[in-house]
Amino acid sequence: MAQKHRMHFDRYGRTYQLCIRTAQDLEQALTLDDSLWVAMSAPVSGLNCHPQFLNFVDVDKNGRIRADELRAAVRWLFERLAERSRLADGSDEVSLEWLDNSHPDAQRLRGTARYILDTLGADSDQSINLAQMGAFQGDLDKSVINGDGVITPGAAQDDETRQFIEDVMACLGSRDDLTGRQGITEEDLEQFVHQARAYLSWVAQADAPQGGTSADAMPLGEQTRAAYEAFHAVEAQVDGFFARCRTVRFNPAAAAQVGIGADEAASGDLSDARSMDAALAREPLAEPNAEGVLPLDGSANPVYRDALRALRMLVVEPIVGSDAARLSQPHWDRIGAVLAPHGEWLAARPEGNVEKLGREKLQRYLDGPYTDVVRVILARDHEVADRLAEAEQLTKLLLYHKHLLQLANNFVSFPDLYDPDRRAMFEMGSLVIDGRWFELSVKVEHLQEHSKLAKTSGMYVLYAELTRVDETDRTIVAVPATGGTAGNLCVGKRGVFYDTEGRHYDARIVQIIENPISFREALVAPFVKLGRFIGGKIEAISGSAQKALEGQVGRATQKVQAGVQGAVRSGPTVAGAMPAAATSSQVSASRRDMLLGASVSIAALTSAFAFITKSLAGVKGLTILLALVVVVLVVLLPTALVAAFKLRRRDLSAILEGCGWAINARMRLNRRQRAQFTHEEPYPKEASGTPPSRWYARVLMVVLLALIAFGVLKAWGEWGRPWWQDLQRPKPEPAPAVQTPAAQPSGEQQAEQQAVRPQRPSPPGTGATDT
Repeated sequence: MAQKHRMHFDRYGRTYQLCIRTAQDLEQALTLDDSLWVAMSAPVSGLNCHPQFLNFVDVDKNGRIRADELRAAVRWLFERLAERSRLADGSDEVSLEWLDNSHPDAQRLRGTARYILDTLGADSDQSINLAQMGAFQGDLDKSVINGDGVITPGAAQDDETRQFIEDVMACLGSRDDLTGRQGITEEDLEQFVHQARAYLSWVAQADAPQGGTSADAMPLGEQTRAAYEAFHAVEAQVDGFFARCRTVRFNPAAAAQVGIGADEAASGDLSDARSMDAALAREPLAEPNAEGVLPLDGSANPVYRDALRALRMLVVEPIVGSDAARLSQPHWDRIGAVLAPHGEWLAARPEGNVEKLGREKLQRYLDGPYTDVVRVILARDHEVADRLAEAEQLTKLLLYHKHLLQLANNFVSFPDLYDPDRRAMFEMGSLVIDGRWFELSVKVEHLQEHSKLAKTSGMYVLYAELTRVDETDRTIVAVPATGGTAGNLCVGKRGVFYDTEGRHYDARIVQIIENPISFREALVAPFVKLGRFIGGKIEAISGSAQKALEGQVGRATQKVQAGVQGAVRSGPTVAGAMPAAATSSQVSASRRDMLLGASVSIAALTSAFAFITKSLAGVKGLTILLALVVVVLVVLLPTALVAAFKLRRRDLSAILEGCGWAINARMRLNRRQRAQFTHEEPYPKEASGTPPSRWYARVLMVVLLALIAFGVLKAWGEWGRPWWQDLQRPKPEPAPAVQTPAAQPSGEQQAEQQAVRPQRPSPPGTGATDT
């Protein structure tokens, strides 16, 4: 009895994830609860994979792949694939023997694969791959039989069939096929046949019976069309004339209102022939009369003279016969009755434009094999269309066989992310900037929304804008820094980005989320801040001293300038040396003030240094060392704890969630993974002139720690017991204080004190000063 396959979880970073290496592991993922998946949904735009594969998996086409859609894809593949041992290889080639014979869809896929292989003329029909599918699709795009339902004239095997297709296009219009050429569809063919048959049937109604010269629709034979056109040209005017005649016959006085009036003709412009003709065209064919007779000779309205002549010759004479020079109402009614069937026949003319081909060609097309030949070509095209639908499913099978297990390893678990030799599907590439490689990067659709979530990750994140000369769109990627220090990273700094396909992009940092990058950087951060603070204070003190010195120099210069100007204004004196003496006196006073200020400053610094030296002279060396150790520990210990806490809380999942992922697990990074994602490349070992090794710094650090430990132990020995034992020992009573005369300062000390402290004036009337 075969042992049941058990799930196995691997630890990546600080999370436990399902191990998916075989088809059995992938099948086990179907039963794994969603909460144990690393991700439950992911955006399609952030995955570097075949776009058609992602389109197949994204069933609802919402731009996201969910856990249930991934499960459905796995089930679809397993239902059609019986042999799954090669699924882990990620190959796009599938043997036809691997398909499940018991499944009807798999059987159709096998038949489609053999059809495609036969069409391509492949050496073997035992397996098929994506390259062959692409070749088959490429051949169809160039072929006239490509399954698009449009048949071009080039699909015909003979000239007559080609001409038939072109004539159909001329009558009904054309359609574009996949290659951009013009052709017809099956609907166009059926519509042409229907219109041709309808037109021929309609034309046949005008054919005279055998042995006859006319038909119901053609009472005058071949002259019926011309006669009807002459009749129809003046039909309205003749009807109007007889209506006026009936009015005059009923009321002779109305002849002045309905007859030809001089006013109508006079209203036109007599100098404009068109205006006069228009006025005559509004007049009756002739003067209405009570007899109701229309003269067809030259006495009629000259505008209609030619039309009436054609009516007489083509209509009245053939139908009425005698007395063709005059047309009465009964004769006109008889003419209308004779030509009415032809008018009805014309009104029943079928729609379409096939009559341009002529009756004989249409009949030849319907009687000949042309329509059957085109239907055969269309059937071949339909077969290709059916094969194309199955070919799409076959492409889906090949893509699933290649990428599905990889997608599961970037969805259910993330082993590829932690493998330095492989790339996860959501990784965009590597950024080289500031002398370092940043191997992890993800695509960002919305920078502001991503940065809000990325701030919760506790990671130092760079946002780089990627551009290429041959691409108009700009891409933003988020690049977390996991090792080293911030260095010279800043907004605006440029670098080079290499995507997963090896293409390079110009990269520019547009935004930075600042957080501790490494433990070393977090430890030195307080001292860096302290150094900046001290440096700022020193700059401030230096600036104040510089301003004070500039002020003293300025005042001295003003005094000298004032003395010189005073001497110039006073002019020549008797002795001639008084201004020079005054000026010399002022210059000496200024120098004295400057020397006095400098001496006071030097004296103050000397006194301060002497005080510090005297204070430190009474302290033991080990006590100083211990005090320094305590100070350093007081600063470092909280900093180290806070840094360790922050660095431990760094979570890569927030970076992915900002891109639209739904992550279940916290993606913590260990030391090896941090070095994997951000690292510096070493110099070649055989190269010369490279920076020396820093081994001495490590040795110095070890020696310093040893000295600190020795000092602590030595101080412990000198004190004799720990400080907590001194708390339990009773304290001795303090001895009474002995009054001793204060030591008088020496002369040098008194001089220093007087130099440092300014003398205070004595009370009025005493004549003495206190020091």
